Amino acid sequence: MTQDPSGKNTKFVRVWRKLAVEEIKKQLLYIDDLYGTCGNCKKLGLNYLKDKKCPACGIQFKYLATKVNNAAEVGKILSRIEKEGLDYILIEREDFERSSAADAARDLFKT
Repeated sequence: MTQDPSGKNTKFVRVWRKLAVEEIKKQLLYIDDLYGTCGNCKKLGLNYLKDKKCPACGIQFKYLATKVNNAAEVGKILSRIEKEGLDYILIEREDFERSSAADAARDLFKT
């Protein structure tokens, strides 16, 4: 628990929101621990605390996706993001990949 600028206690809360999967993919950094992969060009070895944009394709990251589902570990990632003053939205990688797969399957059968 932390305090916002007005002194109120704040906590991280999971929020469900409808998003455009293709737009997320273009601005997504997949992370595992500290290092990650650009969702747009697949560049490896990016550090989400230092690389705010991809050095290979130049895309500005807005979203982070992780396979970590342990609440304490997710909390550590969120705390690092907050401590560094980064403006990322953390999404659940499994949900994102499921949505991407459903879109790909639907596109496969379009005529």
